Amino acid sequence: MTTDEEQELLAALALPEAPCASAEERLRALEDEREIRELVRLYGYLCDARRWDDLLALYTDDIERTLGGTLREHVKGKAALREKLVAPTLERRRADDAAAPPPDRLLALSFRHLMASEVVRRTSADEATAVVQYTLVATRDDGVEPSRGAHEGSYVFRFRRGRDGRWRFCAQTIFSDNARNPMFRAGAR
Repeated sequence: MTTDEEQELLAALALPEAPCASAEERLRALEDEREIRELVRLYGYLCDARRWDDLLALYTDDIERTLGGTLREHVKGKAALREKLVAPTLERRRADDAAAPPPDRLLALSFRHLMASEVVRRTSADEATAVVQYTLVATRDDGVEPSRGAHEGSYVFRFRRGRDGRWRFCAQTIFSDNARNPMFRAGAR
């Protein structure tokens, strides 16, 4: 993670909570936080199951995803994001990081997102941010010799409440040390 990325993460953690003047507003804030935590957990499960249509239903149409850390990517809109989910390329930030395997090798892996340490800030009645640490365990079982690798990172998720009252992801930044995971290197077994 670069110094700028670390500062972005710390700034998200320092966001102030929107004030609640009444008991009803406090209750609404608690319900919102529960819904947002549920979205974060669903994100991990849906990614692991590769249920892209179900995952994309949790996003706003103008979703923006930025990959940082050892990765470099910026995607705007559901259609562009869907392309990256279906055929991931995992462009490396640094030329000296090991090259990523081709999409078909990545898609042959089983994933398990382990999400932890969620910090949720409802910054207004209709906007919120969550900072989440994660570990991703990737497994390949070719029937001969199973292989496993893990890497860690952090998410900064931004949410917006829609006209229908539902919270959705509107932006996400992923700070990943993906290039350090042996399963995410070209030529990995």
